[in-house]
Amino acid sequence: MARTTACSMGFLLAGALSCAGTGALAQISVKPDALKHYSYCISHAKDRSNVFLLDRGTLYRCGDDIAVAYFNYLGRQRAPEKRAVEAEGVFIYRMIAGVGKCWNKIEDAEGNPTSIYGCDVYVEL
Repeated sequence: MARTTACSMGFLLAGALSCAGTGALAQISVKPDALKHYSYCISHAKDRSNVFLLDRGTLYRCGDDIAVAYFNYLGRQRAPEKRAVEAEGVFIYRMIAGVGKCWNKIEDAEGNPTSIYGCDVYVEL
């Protein structure tokens, strides 16, 4: 695995980034499709003002066809998946290793079937 200083600069790409000691050990996916989906999601969030400045980083939220494509890509890559029942409804989450998640809301709060997609990418400072 390659050594990188990306962690000290605050860059996160479409995968897990693990920092240890003075250097960082990169465990990120640099596959063209992974980078494409990550980049499209960030751009979509910026274009639609779905960027949230938080205490220790920035959250980018994309939706529409961009989120559907990212969600399906994560499924093809066998990303960790979890089904969750929450107050807003039932969600299926697929993890973007180390940087966020995509979801499909399959049931609303009243129990009616629905299908709403979104992704959250978190970039630490």
